[in-house]
Parts: sequence; C-alpha cells; structure tokens
Amino acid sequence: MNKGICLLFLCLLSFSALSGCGEVATAQPTALPEPTATPAPTATSIPGWEEFEGGGIELWLPESYEGGDLTKDVGVVVERLRSLGPSFEQVAQTIEANPTMFVIWVFDSVVGESGFLTNVNVTTEQVMSAVSIDTYLDAALQQFPAEFQVVQRDLLTLDDHPAGRVAVDFTVSGVPGKEVIYIVKDGTTIWAVTYATGAGEWEQRLPDFEESIQTLAIQP
Repeated sequence: MNKGICLLFLCLLSFSALSGCGEVATAQPTALPEPTATPAPTATSIPGWEEFEGGGIELWLPESYEGGDLTKDVGVVVERLRSLGPSFEQVAQTIEANPTMFVIWVFDSVVGESGFLTNVNVTTEQVMSAVSIDTYLDAALQQFPAEFQVVQRDLLTLDDHPAGRVAVDFTVSGVPGKEVIYIVKDGTTIWAVTYATGAGEWEQRLPDFEESIQTLAIQP
C-alpha cells in the first residue's frame, strides 16, 4: 500500500505548482452533499462533455478540459500548459518529468481569476484484498501535509464498487484551494480520483465534479 500512498502524497504536493498570479479568494468551509448508497445512473454520453480514459478507467468531463493518458499524450499536454503562460511553467515541468505518476491527468483550459489550474487526476495501486476503504483512508490521510485539512469524510458506492470520499481545504503559495478525493476499490485495485480547484470557484465547479464522478467506469 505504500506506493499508492506515496503517489497520493506527491499529487498533493504537486498542487503548489498549479496556480499562477491572480486574485486570492477567501476560503469558505467545504460542504459536500450527503452520499447516496446507490447513486443514480448517468448517461454514457453527456452533450458538451468529453470522455477521458487510461489504465483501465474512464471519466467524462466538460469539453473545456484537456489532457488524458500522459503515457500517450504527455508532449501535447505539456505544450498546451506552457501556452497558458509562464505562470504554469512549473506544473508543465512537473508533468513532463512524471508522466507515469497519473493514470489520467486533465486540466480545465478555462483558468479562474485566482490563477488556480482546476485539474482532475487519477492514480492507482494494488492492495491486499482484505484492505477496506476505511483502512486505506486511515493510512493515506496520515500522510497529508499540514497545509491540507480534511474537512469531510464519507463512505459511498461508485460504479457498484465500495468507495470513500474526502473533502480537503488547503492553501499553497498563498492561494486557497479545495479538492474532493474519491477512493474506489475494485478487488485488489485502489483508484484515487481527485478533483481540485481554487476556493473561489468551488461552488461553481462542484456540480460538474459530482456529475463527472458518476460517469466513472472501471473496465474489465
């Protein structure tokens, strides 16, 4: 389990590179709706959205998002990041140097006033079959940096798999941000899906994050 926890920890640290210059919003307490044990099914095709897949998993996101499987498209993703301006050179370098860190990594090309690069990433690892979602979360959350505050933790079901959901507030380089991490267990495989954005954009983007995670499909 250490490899995946290490990856999740690195993903958190990488957020320090995801903000450019802009207005700093005041963070409000993160609030997520109550989880449902059997979420309503989502259509496999959403108008104005695009499918992203890699490593045996797929998600849908609005068409303004770019990226995908970095093992195939890292050069294109890095070039697009650099086109956003010098403020995003550090994240471009991070992605370029670590193309295998994520199964899927995408970002919204529409950058908010805070300069935070809204992004979605997926990591994975193998665990023993006896490891539960609660056990995994207990171990993973102990590795979080002090800048990341867990404000909510739930258990739910996604794509007929046991899952957990963690809401996190953080401030990096003076820019407050929020994220929601979904941990999904499929046999001996753990998937971590993270949606992160600036604090000032949270309320606006949360509905998209919630709809996106309902499109999660783990391929056989």
